[in-house]
Amino acid sequence: MVPLYDCCVEDLGPDDVVRIECPCGHLSDLTPSMLATAGVPQHVKVLDLKRRLKCRACKWKGGGGIGEVGATRFGLSATQSGA
Repeated sequence: MVPLYDCCVEDLGPDDVVRIECPCGHLSDLTPSMLATAGVPQHVKVLDLKRRLKCRACKWKGGGGIGEVGATRFGLSATQSGA
């Protein structure tokens, strides 16, 4: 398993889920196929997604607007808060 700080979108398996939490309280669980549909390149690190995605609820994008990013694999989870 690749550590979350070093994990790229291409390292995610079909059963993996990336959970993104915005400071407004909106939660999104994204699969690798959803990220591909959104046009996220495979080489992007999972923790860099907060700079690339926009919250659907409050429309905040980048600049630390997404507070927490985490990846779940086979029931194990890891998260890292945004700065």
